[in-house]
Amino acid sequence: MCYVMCHGRRLSRYTAAASVAGLFLESCRPQTLGPMVGTINKAKDIGVLARRRNGIGFTLIELLVVISIVVLLIALLLPVMKKAKETARRTACMSNQHQLNNALQVYASEQDGYYPPTSSGANAQGTFNCSSPRAREGTKPYFCCGGAEGWVGMGLLFKSGVVDDPKGFYCPSQRAPNFIYPKAWHNNIEPGFRFLGYYYRLFGQLSYGISAADVWRLHNFRNSDMKTPLALTSDIFHPGSGFTKWTLYPEDTLWPHIDSPAILNVTFIDGHAETNADAALFAYSQVALAIYGNSDAFSMMFWEYLDGDPMRLTVHYFLPPEFLD
Repeated sequence: MCYVMCHGRRLSRYTAAASVAGLFLESCRPQTLGPMVGTINKAKDIGVLARRRNGIGFTLIELLVVISIVVLLIALLLPVMKKAKETARRTACMSNQHQLNNALQVYASEQDGYYPPTSSGANAQGTFNCSSPRAREGTKPYFCCGGAEGWVGMGLLFKSGVVDDPKGFYCPSQRAPNFIYPKAWHNNIEPGFRFLGYYYRLFGQLSYGISAADVWRLHNFRNSDMKTPLALTSDIFHPGSGFTKWTLYPEDTLWPHIDSPAILNVTFIDGHAETNADAALFAYSQVALAIYGNSDAFSMMFWEYLDGDPMRLTVHYFLPPEFLD
């Protein structure tokens, strides 16, 4: 029998063979694959990174998360952007009215203190009208002559060359297309009529609630007679029309700045300007449309309210509490 020496012991050949086999099996156990498995995993990670760098590695869940975040950010930013745009438009509107007020002062300085007259066809609700076929040039103020186009009111600023760009006659926040440049300026509404985007204080038409004294007081007013500031231009505050067939006015309101808070930009004969955010102003406009209907008397009294004298408007137009909520 043959023997094999191992670690100082003598083993038979069978025992030696078993020992060798055991050593071989020990070397083949799975844990000895650890370094190899780690190497394989690293290779997989590198492949994933490579695919992601090539733009093909996003999972559906990751994509949905990114889209959700983008949608959320847009939802948060849209109101802020809308408010910022409206603030910019209100500032531009005030600048337009400043320029118009300056032009009116220049005109008055050249006309012995008198402001541009309107014809007797210009009612208190329609002083955005700056030309009319019923007002012939060269006639006395407030007379309807008919037959030829004539410049009236703030249109005389353009006719006299004091203003050379009609775009400044329009509020950038106005929503009604009949009062937006260029449609309103180019006789696209009624032949011979041009509409502006702002109200002018002087009107010339007599009507229910408006006396001849009311009209002549305005047209005989000179800037040198001023004792208290008189509102001269304003955003259009027409309450709108409840008759859907009347396409000239929208159904709700011609107020351009109705986003909370609703405001009116107003300039005065002394040259200063104000942004009026009195909630009662918008409420009175809503009341006039919903309860009393449109009237020239309302417009005249509304101007007085802007002057700082609310007496006639508050007496003639009751304001229900719900309109102030």
